[in-house]
Amino acid sequence: MEFNDIKTPKQLMKYLSANFKYGFTHKNKIFTEDTPDFQDKMDQLYKLRTGKNFIKSGYGVCWDFCEFERDFFKQNNIYHECYFIFSFKNRKDGGPTHSFTIYNKNNKWFWFEYSWFTFRGIWEYNTKEEALNDIKTKFLQNNNVKSLEMYKINKAKAGLNTFTYIEHCLNGEKIEI
Repeated sequence: MEFNDIKTPKQLMKYLSANFKYGFTHKNKIFTEDTPDFQDKMDQLYKLRTGKNFIKSGYGVCWDFCEFERDFFKQNNIYHECYFIFSFKNRKDGGPTHSFTIYNKNNKWFWFEYSWFTFRGIWEYNTKEEALNDIKTKFLQNNNVKSLEMYKINKAKAGLNTFTYIEHCLNGEKIEI
């Protein structure tokens, strides 16, 4: 199935599962979470991929997947919002982050999650607040952190590196939940 043939979130999940792995590529070299010093390599080499470049690579991190999902939902006229969450000791030292997509259909909200393997799937909620609170709780518990910040984010440009992507997200709308 080609990307342009996908019409439903369930089809998108199947497409991602069949065609993508977690990680990134740089100059035809693959970096996954099993790569020694993965985070250091990501800080040095990662660039956000979108569209055909993302499809061609076959690899992505949550940031890439979120932008890909955004394109799908927009293309299929499904109302959606994208978010970035993080918990930094301080911005210099970094910390866990995650980008994700939620969408609204038939007066329900859904969390579309591919890259966070533990929670991969399509989760249903009665309200947007219920969805965001559940994701917040899962992020805090899974990362063993006590606090986080959340931002509603606009479309990011291809080619952003780790630091410019995070700055892009921090310029989004801060969400208090």
